[in-house]
Amino acid sequence: MGITTKDGTYISDEQLEDIAQMFERGEWPEGKTHILRGRPLILGEELQSVTYRDTKRKVAAMDKRAKTLHMSRSDYLRDLVSKDLASAATV
Repeated sequence: MGITTKDGTYISDEQLEDIAQMFERGEWPEGKTHILRGRPLILGEELQSVTYRDTKRKVAAMDKRAKTLHMSRSDYLRDLVSKDLASAATV
């Protein structure tokens, strides 16, 4: 599967594994390295928090549904909103 970096470089799963093993051995690459702390950007854009309150029953149902889809609650809600906005745009 691999990943594509921000600058467009593709890194295969095998390369990622090699890099992980290198870091686990304590081998740091030469040159300037900049580590970004925090959660990586999703969808290439900065995220903004959106909150609302709901009943415990509904939140438990959201969490249960998200779990069956192998998603976090945030990813589940984000997906629902994205689908709704996409369908509204086609109307």
